[in-house]
Amino acid sequence: MNAGRVLTEAGVDTDELRVLIHPIQPEQVWLRSATPLMMRFWGSGIQAMTVRRWIFVDPGLLNGDRAKLSLLIIHELVHVRQWSDLGVLGFLSSYLGSYLRGRRKGLNHRDSYRAIDLEVEAREIQARFR
Repeated sequence: MNAGRVLTEAGVDTDELRVLIHPIQPEQVWLRSATPLMMRFWGSGIQAMTVRRWIFVDPGLLNGDRAKLSLLIIHELVHVRQWSDLGVLGFLSSYLGSYLRGRRKGLNHRDSYRAIDLEVEAREIQARFR
C-alpha cells in the first residue's frame, strides 16, 4: 500500500502536504508491516520507522483508523523528505548527533528523542493536519 492512498482515504489536504515535503510524492512511498523482530528493538511507544522511501508500521495500525494512520504517515513522510535532502549518512549523523547532544545536556532518553531536530520538524508539520 502506498502512503498517498491512505492520505486520500482519510481526506487529507495533500496539496498543502506536497508543498511541505517537496519533492517527495506520497504515491511513491510504500507502507510495510513492521516485522516482529523489528518491533522488538523499537522503544516503547514507537509506531513506525522510516528508512529512506519505506515506512514500516506497527501491523495493528495498518488496518485501523485511517485518520490516526494518516497523521502518523504525515510525520513519517517528513522523515522521507529528510532522508532525501540529507542522504543516508547526513540523516543518520544528524539524527544520532542531535539525540546525543540531548543526552550530554542531561536529558533522559524520552526527552532527548523528543528534542531531535528532525523529530521536532516532523511533529510541527504533523500538527498542521490535526
